[in-house]
Amino acid sequence: LAESVVAAACSRVGQRVLHLDRRSYYAANWASFTFNGLLTWIKEQNEEPKPEEVKDWSSLMEEGEELIHLANSDSASITNLQVFSFTSEEEEEAPNTTEEEKAADEDAVKESSETESADSKEEEAGAAEKEDQPAQTEGEEPEADQPLPSSEPVRKKISYAQLVKEGRRFNIDLVSKLLFSRGSLVDLLIKSNVSRYAEFKNVTRILTYRHGNVEQVPCSRADVFASRQLSVIEKRKLMRFLTSCMEETEEQTAYNGRPYLEFLRNQQLGESLQHFLLHSIAMVAEDTPTEEGLASTRHFLRCLGRYGNTPFLFPVYGLGEIPQCFCR
Repeated sequence: LAESVVAAACSRVGQRVLHLDRRSYYAANWASFTFNGLLTWIKEQNEEPKPEEVKDWSSLMEEGEELIHLANSDSASITNLQVFSFTSEEEEEAPNTTEEEKAADEDAVKESSETESADSKEEEAGAAEKEDQPAQTEGEEPEADQPLPSSEPVRKKISYAQLVKEGRRFNIDLVSKLLFSRGSLVDLLIKSNVSRYAEFKNVTRILTYRHGNVEQVPCSRADVFASRQLSVIEKRKLMRFLTSCMEETEEQTAYNGRPYLEFLRNQQLGESLQHFLLHSIAMVAEDTPTEEGLASTRHFLRCLGRYGNTPFLFPVYGLGEIPQCFCR
């Protein structure tokens, strides 16, 4: 990513730029792969690296020039790569068994921007993590301690072979990050016109895991008042707190250096509100100083509404699009 931004900046001021990359895909460790491409990448990472032969280029150098050896590949930052399958073992197929499949995998890596939308990623991943439940055979009477079968639709299960077959329907980021809509990277993308080379979507909702349940985090005013897990009193307290924390007050500065969680407790906020504010809005640890927690909360709130109901954007075809766009 860093080299791509520097190259774009040099090009912007009129310099001529030549890109040299030891890989066949963009973005190095920031890449986004189709599922098949990811399997190929894992296989390459697990192979023993060949010792690089250092050549003497001094005879080609002219007066005043200095030879700078490029660093080795950054694969040293990736260790212990393993593949676990939590899907059905039925119709199991070993991927990358033929030359045609290998070629298809390489194409999938190179043409990630031409794949279908990543909208189905959540659906595929959710289905993949579903464990197989033993099915009741026909004619058996349900046992007394077993609940009667519900009328809910049975979720479609997916096998590993199907994941490989449908691997171009979603992309997987090596580095999983979201962009704040008023963050420095988004401002840079707009200012440099690099944003024209990619498609972005707004994250539609933010979820948190609490007491064994997945709950939606109320972000905007509409979310707060539409929330079913908050009481009327909690909604008023949350709105009052979010409004008051946008401006620095003497009460806030009095807590400088003290944990943000302590500040939230002293604001008479309940346990659920403390959880939302600490883990899902400020996204800080419990012992984070109050001034840092408030700064993170304000940044979250400032980013709301610029492009949608949440403060986060992400590239449709994965985070690997960002370095690729700067290279273009």
